[in-house]
Amino acid sequence: MLKKRLLIYLGLLLLPVVGAFAQYSIHYTLKNLPDSKVYLTSIRGSRYVPIDSCVAKKGVIQFNVTPSMPVGVYRIVFADSLFTDVILNHENIVITNDMSDLLDNMQVIESHENAFYYSYWHLSSYINDSIQLISVLGDRIYQSSQHVMTSDLDSMARKAYQLTQTLNAFTNQLIEKSRGMFVNKLLKAYTVPDWEAYKKLPNAQTYKKRSDFLRSHFFDNIDFADTTLLYSEIFYVSCTDYLTDYVSVPSDTSYIKAVDFILSKPAENSPVYNYILNLLVNTFSDTEWEGTFVHLVDAYLEKNTCDQSPHNKTMSERAAVIHKLKPGNAAPEILMNDADGKPCSLFALKSKVVLLIFWSSECLHCEEVMAQICQLYDTYKSLGLEIFAVSADTDKAKWMEALHKNKMTWVNVCDLLGFQSPTIENYNAYSTPTFFVLDAQKTIVAHPYSPKEMSESINRAFNLQH
Repeated sequence: MLKKRLLIYLGLLLLPVVGAFAQYSIHYTLKNLPDSKVYLTSIRGSRYVPIDSCVAKKGVIQFNVTPSMPVGVYRIVFADSLFTDVILNHENIVITNDMSDLLDNMQVIESHENAFYYSYWHLSSYINDSIQLISVLGDRIYQSSQHVMTSDLDSMARKAYQLTQTLNAFTNQLIEKSRGMFVNKLLKAYTVPDWEAYKKLPNAQTYKKRSDFLRSHFFDNIDFADTTLLYSEIFYVSCTDYLTDYVSVPSDTSYIKAVDFILSKPAENSPVYNYILNLLVNTFSDTEWEGTFVHLVDAYLEKNTCDQSPHNKTMSERAAVIHKLKPGNAAPEILMNDADGKPCSLFALKSKVVLLIFWSSECLHCEEVMAQICQLYDTYKSLGLEIFAVSADTDKAKWMEALHKNKMTWVNVCDLLGFQSPTIENYNAYSTPTFFVLDAQKTIVAHPYSPKEMSESINRAFNLQH
């Protein structure tokens, strides 16, 4: 009897442990897809990391998925830049589609998560497209009526609101039916807070406009304590939308208020907090809103002692450079060769005012503004203006060609190190074009961002000489 039990026990040990090694599959039939390589990537905010690949044959894409992969949204990338997003949550996925229209032809054969997901996206896409069309037409009518509200505009506003309510009602139905699923979290996060419903709440705060309400309540339906949402675009898209749509007047003051509000949502030093902080730092690192970038580094990144990564160190160093480049401080010296190989010194220029430019022959915006800079030079040269232009090029032939094409007759220098140049680092000129206006002593007068600001700064610099 003991021998028989032992044999049964050994036999059980030899049986496959299905639960421990179970795999799930993605079976995607995509009509009219040529035989080609297809990638499965994980999504983490705006980052897409390849985790698997296969070769599609006769329109069939097949991936096996292990249970250890985090629950979240994943992207199937095909035909170079086209894609389909799917939710992975321990279930087989069977979907069919057609390259002629990836949204309209999507059919979810198997997968409860993705059935809800694409039910939402079908209606959401149509409604948002309709609202966008109404908005464009409404703006044209508003402009043509000299900014006077008309009955047509009122009717269009009501239609847009009705469409929004239709989408919200449908989304709420899907939320009720998808309790316990990952898609349920996404659907809640996609739902824009309802101002009309809010006004009926006891002790509701009064707001003059819906935009004012959303400026304070835009994130109400997003759970900032839920780290699983990091495996989606939720935090990236919502923060980007908030900065785009609810900062009334772009300025450092407005953006600082906005980023402070966003960073008040997640718990300090939580994974979500760290992700959003890095997102915001990177968003403002190479923009004209240097005050916002410095604020993020000084008030948050420097205090975030849990993450002393090389990235954070680089951002802190950039903020320190920006501090040194404030108006009233001395400009760092620049020693470089000109197109003839002759050494040139910024400090050696004998001029009343210097316009310092950082640019590149590959920068389209640089080329667009160069004609306006030429006009400024023609206007102010006789008064004592000199331009010192530092190129971030690495190819001398392209640099020389751009000098000739743009008729850049002022002082032009380049060390051919591109954005690895120490001078680029000293002036935080990683975004081109970058401008500084200096006085005769090479003190920074202004850090303008447009030809109009340049003209005003140059005028101010000349006035300071008298």
